[in-house]
Amino acid sequence: MAQHRRSILIIILVSLVTFGNSVSNGFVGDDYILVVENSFYDSWGNFPELFSPSYITESDDVFNKDTYSHTGSIAYRPVLSATFFLDYWLWQRVAFGYHLHNVILHVLNAVLVYFILFLILKDPALSLFGAVLFAVHPLKSEAVCAIGYRGDLLAALFFLLAFVSYMLRERCGAGTRKVIEALSHVALFLALFSKESAIVFLGILAAYDVLVKKEKTLDVLKHFYGRYLGYVLITLSYLYIYFYVFRNSAMDNARLLGGNVFTHATFSVDIFVQYLAGFILPLTVKVIPPLYAPPAAEYAAWAGLALFIFLTYQICRKEKTAVFFVAWFLLTLVPVSNAVPLVSPMAYRFLYLPSVGFLAAAGILLSKAGAYLDRRLQGMRVGTALRWGIVALCVIQTMALNMAWKNNLMMATMMVKDFPRFPTGYLHLGMEYFKKGDVPRAREALQTGFENGLQDARGYHYMGLCYFNDWERARPYYEESIRQFPYYALSYVGLGRIDVLGGHYAEAIPCLEKAIALSPSYAGYGYLIQAYLRTDRPDDALAVYRQAQNNVREKSRLDSLEKFIQEGSNLRGPVDIGI
Repeated sequence: MAQHRRSILIIILVSLVTFGNSVSNGFVGDDYILVVENSFYDSWGNFPELFSPSYITESDDVFNKDTYSHTGSIAYRPVLSATFFLDYWLWQRVAFGYHLHNVILHVLNAVLVYFILFLILKDPALSLFGAVLFAVHPLKSEAVCAIGYRGDLLAALFFLLAFVSYMLRERCGAGTRKVIEALSHVALFLALFSKESAIVFLGILAAYDVLVKKEKTLDVLKHFYGRYLGYVLITLSYLYIYFYVFRNSAMDNARLLGGNVFTHATFSVDIFVQYLAGFILPLTVKVIPPLYAPPAAEYAAWAGLALFIFLTYQICRKEKTAVFFVAWFLLTLVPVSNAVPLVSPMAYRFLYLPSVGFLAAAGILLSKAGAYLDRRLQGMRVGTALRWGIVALCVIQTMALNMAWKNNLMMATMMVKDFPRFPTGYLHLGMEYFKKGDVPRAREALQTGFENGLQDARGYHYMGLCYFNDWERARPYYEESIRQFPYYALSYVGLGRIDVLGGHYAEAIPCLEKAIALSPSYAGYGYLIQAYLRTDRPDDALAVYRQAQNNVREKSRLDSLEKFIQEGSNLRGPVDIGI
């Protein structure tokens, strides 16, 4: 027991040292949709909506609005959403508390990994090394540093807890065993409703029984009802809810990479090989841009896969203790492997749960290699220095990577630096420059994005904003955005604004009506009211104002709209209220 206490203390300290600098970071990326600009989690009165059809946020709404009052989740993850209510109750919108929450979850996961390794390997030193390697590897930075990616931490927490409970059940008496089994089932339920990647839990149980406990496959099937039935029912219930009750709103947006099955497979293999490179070469881990898919390198990708298969076979043939952890890695990678096309093809946060298996196997191999070196070089302890030298390298790289998540501008700058040919990084860099008032650099970044193939409604919208008062140069960007992305409301507002300020009120009305239909906004209402009044349609203007009263929360903005109605035809000219 003293050995375990010492190991747990080491894991906690190393984890806190590695991720302690992340708690001073601000909000980044999707954190704005979930926390900063979202009033949904401000009131516990909204908590029951986690179990209503309104829970799912339509993917178009994520981009159409500048303020939000919904869960911000396009997939059904009520356990994740519940944590945001808790965070707001404790911290309001102080980023420190949200980041601290993520770090605590990561520490708990590292401790659970230690117990899983110990229960299987029966080696405290090796279990400690594997858990520390899990805790500090740079691949964890993305999941820990972004509040919006907490789902990976939560799903792993309950997944690991369910698995530890399953392993412990046979070591307990009859009464305690029932409690442990109930805990395992509840934990799986919570894991699935934290993130759908936990769906492979049954495969891990079967692999454990066959590969670790050495049970015959027929014996495992024989005990199916007594051992797995509860997990099966939970999994099937979850699948029904996920696909039919709370269907993922972005599911239809997933496409085959490259447009056909073979090219998609090549891209997927290339992504897999790049994941392997991230595990083996920690210094190669970077901040990946959203929706990133690497250029498909056909021969290199398939050659890399063949090499992985060959080496894995050789390792598993000679080192039996690694077989289960390799199986863990491959099974938990399946949901994020693009076997079923993903909206985001590649992201390091996807590796949070698979890394348990990969890094456990790597820890075993490094320990064996270190012991061999120590025997060959007696008294020099080269193997020990090698193992903990790798840990130190990971700590340094992870701490540096954490700082790239400090704010959106730094994150976008790193994306452009590390992925200069991928356009999405330039989009985010341009948006951040614009928000900071640096219009020339925003325009330059966005233009570079277009030259690299940027196809995003926000890119055209922000380019139009860069020519805010140069209507003729702004117009083509809004028109192109509407042509390619007819669901994006702000482009209609931008085009309507140009026509209102140019005195073309009749031309502005259809655009602004479309904008309001897609996503009600203060700017859309304001310009449409003015256009109605200028075309002698006061009743329509009044009707729009009444609609705005239900959708515009800020009193100052409602007051300005009311002023338009009161002044009516006495308005001296169009009023520019921004976008």
